[in-house]
Amino acid sequence: MTGGSVTIVLQTADRTRKAQVTVPRSMSVKDIIKASTKRWVLSSRVDYQVYNVTAHTSLLANDMLTTERVNNGDVLMLQPFPTHGKG
Repeated sequence: MTGGSVTIVLQTADRTRKAQVTVPRSMSVKDIIKASTKRWVLSSRVDYQVYNVTAHTSLLANDMLTTERVNNGDVLMLQPFPTHGKG
């Protein structure tokens, strides 16, 4: 299960934004964060982490969807956390 694509649901922690997307399994969590923050125009004053709600696991920015065994239908939540010094 290393190639191909996976269909997931992305949502913000406050659940105001939600999208079902199909992405390559070779995509990194960092790229998912970048695409989501750009598409949803989220604040650049915070960093984001991704939590797999379905599997109850946190994903690191450099993780790939293949190594983290993200499955079709999984819900991934973007969780913001403030960073000091960003302006």
